[in-house]
Amino acid sequence: MDMPEQERREALQEAGMDKDTSQNVETIHGTNVLIDDTKGIQHLNETMELVVEGWEEALDDGPLAAEPVQGTLIRLDDARLHEDAIHRGPAQVIPAVRQAVHRALIDGRISMLEPIQNVRIDVPSEHMGPASGEIQGRRGRVDDMYQEGDLMVVEGVAPVEEMIGFASDIRSATEGRASWNTENAGFQVMADNLQPETIREIRERKGMKLELPAGVDYF
Repeated sequence: MDMPEQERREALQEAGMDKDTSQNVETIHGTNVLIDDTKGIQHLNETMELVVEGWEEALDDGPLAAEPVQGTLIRLDDARLHEDAIHRGPAQVIPAVRQAVHRALIDGRISMLEPIQNVRIDVPSEHMGPASGEIQGRRGRVDDMYQEGDLMVVEGVAPVEEMIGFASDIRSATEGRASWNTENAGFQVMADNLQPETIREIRERKGMKLELPAGVDYF
């Protein structure tokens, strides 16, 4: 959120953040917010740039599968910094913050997100059932069905991964009488039963240890 501090506070409050929290926002990275709730910690001001760098690194390379993290609010409650500046440089601060953030995320039971698309299908009424079935059969949901002119419109949402092969399948299901379009709709939390295998596949592809680290492993 690249704007003057006062404007940022007002924007955050308008979005629903309470006044005290908005006043303690240290920085925003994507959809993630860092709150500085500390009071009077010696040397923190001169070290905060490194704290932010470690926080951003942890979010860009999340603990589940080394994928970017979204939608978190992390509070810095306390810190103990070495009196000697040589012991609070990048090599000391950044890894420590990174580990602390990853542990907080693991302890907070973060979940995998998956990209989704809005799907609209225009189809004759006699093919409305098969058309909606193509969305529902892809772990999607149908949000609305209504008539527009001579056609029925089916609107829903489905995971991007499940939309592979949709074009040929919808043609077959509707005897080639459907038209459709899709648009990106952000992300949703992946179903719990799909997360372990998905995380394992990503970690294996990236050459990571297959077992997820427990929070205690970070210290």
